[in-house]
Amino acid sequence: MVELASKLRKKEVLEKVSNKKPGYYKWWAQQNEFDLILNELGLTLGDIDKDVLKEDGWYCIYIGIAGNESIRKRLKWHVSDHHTVSKVKHGTLSTLRQSISSIIARDQFAEDTTNEFIDKLKIEYHEVEEEISKKTKENLEKLEKKAMDANWYVLNIQCNNYSDKAKETKRRLKALRKQSKKLE
Repeated sequence: MVELASKLRKKEVLEKVSNKKPGYYKWWAQQNEFDLILNELGLTLGDIDKDVLKEDGWYCIYIGIAGNESIRKRLKWHVSDHHTVSKVKHGTLSTLRQSISSIIARDQFAEDTTNEFIDKLKIEYHEVEEEISKKTKENLEKLEKKAMDANWYVLNIQCNNYSDKAKETKRRLKALRKQSKKLE
């Protein structure tokens, strides 16, 4: 299934996603948003065009799994998480939101700006038929690793070892995220 993030923010749309099944998902950006992300990470499309997954003018920027919880719960976390002092301080704000707010606003408390950007993205998500379990999580992790070995997802940090370019980008993204906590 594919939905604009803005639609998944609506309760009636999100409730159509399974609250019992695990799954995996990909976040996609159009070229304007992708270029903005790349610029802040010190990249250009020419640097990485052959390395990223692209379909119909959309670029895949992030991949994730919901192995210990339902796909609905994980999507809600990314789409609608609130940027509280506690979540920013302890790093429990959605990992994707941490990265986007750090890139777009250089401030992890910029919830409205982050939401505006996220609402321009689309999410491709897949429920799996297995129940939430340790084995299912392991299977989803293998699927995620295979995808990350085949393409570069510029906003993924964990397990993203696609290339030397990815390592440098992860370093830059981590630095942006650290600077953007603004807890003082």
